[in-house]
Amino acid sequence: MADRLFFVSLQGLASGRHHYEITEAGASLELPADDLVIDSDVRLDLELDRTGTILMARGNITAESVMTCSRCLEPFTTGMSPRFEIVIRMSDEKHELEDEEDPPVDFMDNGVSFAASVRESLILVVPIKPLCDDGCSGLCQRCGANLNLSSCDCPQEPADPRWDGLKILSEET
Repeated sequence: MADRLFFVSLQGLASGRHHYEITEAGASLELPADDLVIDSDVRLDLELDRTGTILMARGNITAESVMTCSRCLEPFTTGMSPRFEIVIRMSDEKHELEDEEDPPVDFMDNGVSFAASVRESLILVVPIKPLCDDGCSGLCQRCGANLNLSSCDCPQEPADPRWDGLKILSEET
C-alpha cells in the first residue's frame, strides 16, 4: 500500500493554480541511511496548475541532511533544495502520468501522494563525494590525523620523479 505522505486530494480540484505547503518528518521518508540522513522536517512547496484534464505539478523541496565528508570523515549538516515537475493526465476513471520519464507518484483515494517524487528528488541531489568544505584538508595518509584540526609530524616523502614534467607545466601557469 502506498504511503500518504505529501498527499493532496484531487477531489473537486477546480481549474487554475493551487498552492500547497506540506511538511513531513524526514525520518518518515525511509531514505537510504548510508547516503542520506534527514532528522529534521522536509518541506514541500507544491504548485498544482490544472487546465482541463491536464495537471502540472511543480514541487520545491527544502530539507537539511547530515552527511559524512569524504575527505575528513566528519559529519556535517547541509541544506538541500531539489525540484521536480510532473504532468498528470486526469480522467474520471483514473489518473496517469503524461510521460514515463516523470518522477513516480502514487495515485489513491481520489488524490495523489508525492512522497515517491520527494524521495527520488532528494536521493538524486546527494553528491557523489560530499565535502564539509571545499577547502577540506582531509586526513593524513600515514597517521590518520584530521588535517583540518591540526598538522601531523609525519615525514614528507619526496615526490615521484616521474611527475617532474607536469610540475614544470604547473609552474609556467
